[in-house]
Amino acid sequence: MILDVGAQVVGPDNAEVAWRWLEQVREPDVRAAIFFDDSENLCVMDRGGRTEPFLTSSYAANTASCLVFLDDAHTRGTDLRLPGNYRAAVTLGPALTKDRLVQGAY
Repeated sequence: MILDVGAQVVGPDNAEVAWRWLEQVREPDVRAAIFFDDSENLCVMDRGGRTEPFLTSSYAANTASCLVFLDDAHTRGTDLRLPGNYRAAVTLGPALTKDRLVQGAY
């Protein structure tokens, strides 16, 4: 999981970040990536590049096989059920306040 609380990922849209990340990960257990599209819909993209709404996908009940990318705008207020062993990386930025960091990482 990447939580871009510090708004450090600039340039590519969320779908492109998800796709590039999926291309880099070699673990066979990772089958998809969860992200918000340009229309503010929570989506999931599989390794074939197919994108569908997350809530109606088979991954909604099995997030263990998914990467998760949340941009700055979606790190607060997004609630996903993730396995207990899930790990996250949080980006930091120069204008990041303590409140935004804590809310985004929570």
